Amino acid sequence: MAFNIDGSGNKSGVRSNMLSENNILKYGSNFSKANASSLNNKINSLNYTVEYINNELMGIFFRQGLKFGIFKAVEDFRPTISELITILGYPNEEFVEKYIKTAVSLNLLNLNEEERLELNSDFIYSSIHPEYDKIISDHVSRYDFMSGLVQYAFIGYDHPEILLNFKKDADIWDMMLNTKYMKTCREVISEYLDIKNGDTILEVGCGSRSPLYFASKVAPNGEYVGVDISKKLIRVAQGRLKRSGIECAKLKALDFSETIAKNKHDYVLCIHTLSYADSLKLFLKKMMGSLRKGGKLVIMEEFFTENINTNAELFEFYNHLNKYFKNYVSKTEILKELELIGIDYKYELLGDNCIVVERI
Repeated sequence: MAFNIDGSGNKSGVRSNMLSENNILKYGSNFSKANASSLNNKINSLNYTVEYINNELMGIFFRQGLKFGIFKAVEDFRPTISELITILGYPNEEFVEKYIKTAVSLNLLNLNEEERLELNSDFIYSSIHPEYDKIISDHVSRYDFMSGLVQYAFIGYDHPEILLNFKKDADIWDMMLNTKYMKTCREVISEYLDIKNGDTILEVGCGSRSPLYFASKVAPNGEYVGVDISKKLIRVAQGRLKRSGIECAKLKALDFSETIAKNKHDYVLCIHTLSYADSLKLFLKKMMGSLRKGGKLVIMEEFFTENINTNAELFEFYNHLNKYFKNYVSKTEILKELELIGIDYKYELLGDNCIVVERI
């Protein structure tokens, strides 16, 4: 059974709880006005950055259609999708088809009644300056890097220049996990939960940077357990922990779906990881099963698909260059699966990209 919490802390059914005016939920919040304002600014920056990237990605996606002759071929031939793939002649036909279908989804192209492609002459795009006091620019750079890999994807997904594999491109991921954007994600979670010495944490998809950050918060009397599919990222994280002298961390290189849930942790963290899960249901069941009563699961993604200012298909087109990426999820999907698990919980929304679930 699920409960949301209203401003007074009372149970009020299963309808999603809305944020208070400053975006920090009143329930369970022991923030000073200054701390609440600082946290709110960080949350707003995370949300604003992704929404700005959405606009810029649209321009990049459009220009790539020009660069690779896709729109010109549509104008000249008005082909079916299969005909356009043949006309273009790129080796990776699966990727070409994905581009075309994404362009249709984004309304850059139309499919007429005869299933032939046409240009959408009403499409308009404009680039704008960001609000520089809100934007976290290194996350924009991440998508600049990813979009630059598209030219190799037209040749083949296994092209050696596509450096997004968790297992073999750990050095690239180590840098991407060390950006200000990712640091801000970790700070928001730590500050909101008030993580401190003696707490126990399980992190799913811990990568190479989170272990030292969170383990240092719970040391020396707490425990941090990090799980990640990449042995190389785990080794990098272990090296940092060893050099820092922190001994309360345990790292495991395995698929989280293969772990055995033990309901003992104060917090389970899932930061930008759920979109890589083979089974949303299995991940949520194991994460909830790893919490003690009163413990909290934090799910933070770039965005949930209900966000009207982001287009999931656009982000997924670029993220699918990483073969481990599955898809973005909605808050509705998460809450529906949580309801089926059979563990009592209540939940809070933290900005547009984070759900905090407490086991009760």
